[in-house]
Amino acid sequence: MRCLTALLLLCSALTHATPPDGFALVHDADGHTNLRESPDLNAKVLAKIPNGTPLKCLGDGGEGSLSFCTAQLQQPAAEDYGFIHYSRLIFPASDKSFARLREQSGRDDTLTLSGSGQTVHIVARRIHPKLSDFSGINKDKYTARLYRGKPFYGTDYDIPKSVFALERITLNGQAVPAAELQGLFSPDFAATARDSQVYDRWEAYYRSIDKRLYLFGRQGSGAGSFDVCFIFKDGKFQRRYLWNAAL
Repeated sequence: MRCLTALLLLCSALTHATPPDGFALVHDADGHTNLRESPDLNAKVLAKIPNGTPLKCLGDGGEGSLSFCTAQLQQPAAEDYGFIHYSRLIFPASDKSFARLREQSGRDDTLTLSGSGQTVHIVARRIHPKLSDFSGINKDKYTARLYRGKPFYGTDYDIPKSVFALERITLNGQAVPAAELQGLFSPDFAATARDSQVYDRWEAYYRSIDKRLYLFGRQGSGAGSFDVCFIFKDGKFQRRYLWNAAL
């Protein structure tokens, strides 16, 4: 009787297990998956998302559905979030085909992640942006839309007097183009980048079968926070994805 009770409790726990969340990649036999308006297979399709597209799964779809991930992603043709069935996603943090790079201790004010023959190096520094670098400035003179002609992130549109900015990201010595790092800011609430949050929330995963490396990071804080993913193929930078982390 005790064995039967234990088995029933185990089955119940598995049935109500918390679905995975965090960074994920679209992985569907059809080559793409549907981003839906609500957590229902019959719900309106907002967009078709190609395989390999990174996103942030914020948890289950709610409304009684544990089969759908509330997905947030860079999707200019539709809303920047919707619902994707869990069976159409893979999570590098738990998928055995991915190897996670681990942080290496260092004395300098940088971050190094390495493993599986791959080394990611991230450098951030404090900058003091000039007001003249901003455009689309609001009448209140406190907010703007563009920094050096492009959108900027991490401050909720506030014009910062001082921030930490990503200066350089390399994979095995190969640098991400500087243009892909422009305007990616984090608050400078600390004396050094190491003591701030700029290095805290980075994850790197390498998949040897296709020689791709995914570098995920969350930057900023509060309403200004954002998620970013840098994808490398054969050791070279391929593409950047970026989306707002605040719904």
